[in-house]
Amino acid sequence: MSWKGFTSAAAMAVFACGSAAYASQADQVENLGGSSQLVNPVYLDDATTMAATAPTTDAAPASAPSETTLTPIMYLLDPTAFGQWLEKYKFSVTGFVEGGYFIDTNNPRLGTGLHGDSPTLVTFAGPYSNRFLLDQADMTFSKGIDSTKSWDWGFLVEGGYGTDDAYIHSHGILDNRPPNNPQNQLDLVQANVSLLVPLGTGLTINAGKFVGFLGEEVINPTGNLFFTHSYSFFYGVAATDTGVEFSYTFPKLINGNDWTASAGVTRGWNQSTWDNNGAIDFLGEVKGNLTSALNLVLNLQEGPEAALDNSDYWTTFEAIPTYTISPSLTVSSDLLYSDFPHGASGGTQAAQWYGAALYSNYKFNGMFAFNVRGEWYRDQGGFSTGTQANYYEATVGLQIHPLPNDNIFQYLQFRPEIRFDDSDRRVFNVSSTPEYSELTAAVDVIMQF
Repeated sequence: MSWKGFTSAAAMAVFACGSAAYASQADQVENLGGSSQLVNPVYLDDATTMAATAPTTDAAPASAPSETTLTPIMYLLDPTAFGQWLEKYKFSVTGFVEGGYFIDTNNPRLGTGLHGDSPTLVTFAGPYSNRFLLDQADMTFSKGIDSTKSWDWGFLVEGGYGTDDAYIHSHGILDNRPPNNPQNQLDLVQANVSLLVPLGTGLTINAGKFVGFLGEEVINPTGNLFFTHSYSFFYGVAATDTGVEFSYTFPKLINGNDWTASAGVTRGWNQSTWDNNGAIDFLGEVKGNLTSALNLVLNLQEGPEAALDNSDYWTTFEAIPTYTISPSLTVSSDLLYSDFPHGASGGTQAAQWYGAALYSNYKFNGMFAFNVRGEWYRDQGGFSTGTQANYYEATVGLQIHPLPNDNIFQYLQFRPEIRFDDSDRRVFNVSSTPEYSELTAAVDVIMQF
């Protein structure tokens, strides 16, 4: 398939899904953060903080809501005095387990290692094709901030174990082993404290290790539409940052809608207790609703990120518009640009990577949703992926909640998908016969608790 044919097919699939949306009149549910993107997307700075409330959602249809919005651990603790104390002071214990199976149809034998016969460039199923995987087992202990108070504090500690966690280590925390050796690894995903200061409507200060601002997709699988990830997520942005950031909400700023501005400094992309250079970087974000249906997020990260290099400032800019066409259909886009001076051709040229991903999510009911993703990613200079090439992918999949009204198993979901990748270079299955394209199929199971 040519790239023109691919992009045309992806666009037709998205807009065909859009035209069908007006037939449904399901009630829209407010986005709570740390949950599914099914109605409104969850952004990277929100997603891994899994609140003790239900996901946005697809978890229970408005016509027949579940009796509880508490996640299973908090639901089981709720009748006890300890559970009531946790809820009163905004403490929560949450988690999830994700397992999946990833099939490389170009080479359907059992994967044997980093290159072996495993799929190339498709990550977060990892290089372990054609076998069952423990992708992530995750636990979070947190205290939320009570915004009704003048002063308040909170914290979040999140740990994970699995195949995915081998790829998100920050520099200095459990990163002494190369990826895939062993296959499943532990990681301290987040550890931070927050303080609400009575300035204006309330200034929030967050310090420590936290998931990065940038990205429409997130580490936590409950915040994504698909099992596999976009190129922009894995190759184009930082997974985590360590530093301090300040957030302030301006009430009714545009068309009566609140807007939140965040800014801070960090040690750099995926740096934590160690730093690969002596410099800090800037991280900024503004987000809010332009209209009742159109949401916009603008992200910027600026600073020297390369090892032992304090002078070449990377610039990464991202725009994420999201439009709610109907109560059942949401479309969004992730527009990314990044520049690394002297990052290509032995330091004589700039390396740049940029791309556009388009998402469509159509919710049939509380049990089924249909998702489409089309993406173009350009690695100019070959820094981010290792090969200067144009990459294209189209993914279609379902989100299935088999028991959307059950107090516990409303949090169980299955996500089957089919994905086609294409490139103008032979970058796929490089260990056998390099190919221009790749067809994969996958399914994962997620249970939140």
